[in-house]
Amino acid sequence: MNMLVDGEWRTDAHELTNNDGSFERQETTFRGWVQDDPDARFQPESGRYHLYISYACPWAHRNARYACAERT
Repeated sequence: MNMLVDGEWRTDAHELTNNDGSFERQETTFRGWVQDDPDARFQPESGRYHLYISYACPWAHRNARYACAERT
């Protein structure tokens, strides 16, 4: 797969599919959960976390409904 990396067109970029052609998603580096556990990296604190939702995003609908339900 060719792609633009740092303003340079690369033809040696790694493939995102395996040998049979199915897509293989890379492991994300954003792995942090808010947990009510003394050893958790992110502990819940009142007023600390905010949810920003773009109504232009089709995937934001579920989060908007959940946030609305939590307020009632």
